[in-house]
Amino acid sequence: MNILKLVEEQLPMLSRQERKVAIQVIQNPSDVQKMSITTLASKVGVSNATITRFVKKMNCHDFYDFKLQLASERQKESKPSTKNSIADEVYSFYRNVLSDTWERLDTDQLKKVVDLISNCHRIYIFGIGSSGYTAQEMTQRLIRMGIAAFSMTESHIMYITSGIIGKDDVVLALSSSGSTTDLNKAAVIAQKNGAKVVGITGFEKSKLYELSDYPILVKNSNFVDNTRFINSQFAITYALDIITTMLLENETFSKRLSHTVELVMENKFHSNN
Repeated sequence: MNILKLVEEQLPMLSRQERKVAIQVIQNPSDVQKMSITTLASKVGVSNATITRFVKKMNCHDFYDFKLQLASERQKESKPSTKNSIADEVYSFYRNVLSDTWERLDTDQLKKVVDLISNCHRIYIFGIGSSGYTAQEMTQRLIRMGIAAFSMTESHIMYITSGIIGKDDVVLALSSSGSTTDLNKAAVIAQKNGAKVVGITGFEKSKLYELSDYPILVKNSNFVDNTRFINSQFAITYALDIITTMLLENETFSKRLSHTVELVMENKFHSNN
């Protein structure tokens, strides 16, 4: 079995300290491959003995053997998808959306948005329909960083919330079309109360883009030539991933997230300790 797959499979059965090692391996396999056992132990805050126990549970003789297996798996090339297969179609779709979104994104604008979120009192994430699910997911990310975030996915609640939002708050509005009437009206109300509006949309000539204090333009998935597979949220999610990653360059947010993840893992797997 692929060594990384084995680590993921064994994760629930590991001790709390061993899970720290496992997560580091899963998230940064190429880095772990270059580390000594002492360096890895220091990196994740465990003892050398913990790493030795961990690699033996992965059916490896020692840490050196574990790294050899890790290197072997990393060197294997991914199997190319069969031409004209469904997998190839989906890959092409994602590749086109990512490429076109990357070209549209303004790095300076993203930095301003990150600074805005970092210093706001509260952030309200607006999204209706599919964008509502994306709003909820982004809210969970921000909460785990210790940022006061709230998702608003129903128009009536958006109106109520917009009426009580303050000048130190931020609205992050998500809409592929940029023409969701209720979302745009709520964003305008929030602006009138002094809040800044960040809008992520796939249309530059849209109401949301025009009204936003910080507009972010992404690829509109409906313009990708694929009539059978349309993920309208993929480009928006990519932009949110970049914002999330930039936020985590802040040491405070990064430490809060690490602490939160550890608490969640501890609660999930406490019976194994």
